[in-house]
Amino acid sequence: MLPAVAGSCPTFENGTITINAAGGSIQAQIWMGPQGTQGGPLILYWHGTGSSPSTEVPDAFDTTAVTSAGGVIAGFIASSRSGTTSGNTGDDVWYQSDAVFADQVVACAIQQLQVSSRRIHTAGYSAGGLQTVYMWYARSGYIASVISYSGGTDVLNQAGMQDATNAPAAIVAHGAQGSDALGLVFAQASASFESVIKQAGGSSIDCNDGGNHMAFFTTRAPALKPVALQFFLDHPFKVTPEPYTVLPSGFPSYCKID
Repeated sequence: MLPAVAGSCPTFENGTITINAAGGSIQAQIWMGPQGTQGGPLILYWHGTGSSPSTEVPDAFDTTAVTSAGGVIAGFIASSRSGTTSGNTGDDVWYQSDAVFADQVVACAIQQLQVSSRRIHTAGYSAGGLQTVYMWYARSGYIASVISYSGGTDVLNQAGMQDATNAPAAIVAHGAQGSDALGLVFAQASASFESVIKQAGGSSIDCNDGGNHMAFFTTRAPALKPVALQFFLDHPFKVTPEPYTVLPSGFPSYCKID
């Protein structure tokens, strides 16, 4: 269920670009290698409250490895949004209506940068983790796999599955039940998300580092950084059978197949 280009595509380049869609616009920070490298992954990244992709993406991904694999990372910048928003997915940072900007990035990156249509992934932290999970539901027609850092399911970010036959594989990273909370108890929301994935026939990896919500920056993202890209590469769209019967080396010892 790949989206079509709507209007004019942005010119992709390293740095900040503007994406126009549905009468509004949003900025995104781009990490990419030379144009013409075909078949790499596209990672859509959603940051946490009061943060930015430039702060979070280098903690969560080896950007050089991604771009060397022909991949592109698009980290959306919420504070630069203009136009009407609708459908808050957690705490007035990201909205259901922001998915149209992701659609435009997907359509344009496939057309212009030849990213793989089977390797479109999404990740995010806190408010961005909630948006990531919304995308798991609402864009299951093209999302291959996801990483939720202190995200999970909340009433506001649940939606019907765009493609009921696809439950994207997920890494669900969070902290301790009594610590990973900031308004929402993210440890519980993460457990709820894992239950939803299982009920939908998908697979998930639970990574409970035992830390608090802010441990994303010191432990949660850095510990998964060595395996994040490989997880995405190993989980293209509708991969079958599930490639991980045991976790590959490099995953933290506290991660387990759920």
